[in-house]
Amino acid sequence: MFCLGCRQKAEAIRPELDEKQRVAQTVRKTSKYKLKPAPDQERAFQLILNRCRALYNAALEHRKRWWERGQGKNATLYQQKAELPGLKAVCPEDDEINAQVLQDVVLQLDRTFEAFFQRVSEGETPGYPRFQGQGRYNRFTFPQVGEHGGARLTNGLLILSTIGRIAVRWSRPLEGASNTIAIKQEADGW
Repeated sequence: MFCLGCRQKAEAIRPELDEKQRVAQTVRKTSKYKLKPAPDQERAFQLILNRCRALYNAALEHRKRWWERGQGKNATLYQQKAELPGLKAVCPEDDEINAQVLQDVVLQLDRTFEAFFQRVSEGETPGYPRFQGQGRYNRFTFPQVGEHGGARLTNGLLILSTIGRIAVRWSRPLEGASNTIAIKQEADGW
């Protein structure tokens, strides 16, 4: 399955709002479609998923060690993003994965920590971020769609960098322009 994140402007929904209010009320709509990848593309999806999971766990371990050493509040998103090119140089298998996908993994971890610290500050039971096992990490995201992103939609096909053209089962027409594409592994496929 893959999800397309589309943004619709508030002007289409509530035309009486002024420009500032419209920008503040942008609506995010998600559509879900089933992919029909070839066997080699499925292997590529699985490889990317495993590498993203390994990166998530390594980044979590990095932040945990940083915290235990008492080096400030935490390693930041930007510090960890800055380390990604060096990681790709050390791990040649990561070189085949789109850089935006790897950056999104670090962003997911950062959002997890933001939620954790928010719960701590509100006095709730915080629940420290978990390491992700094989069955728990099941999606990766291309945060930019189009000519300059790692994914694009043309002629009813999804084109992903380093993977190629993938057939899509269009269960309903696509509304709006897509901003992100999330590839998710589910029990019945991708």
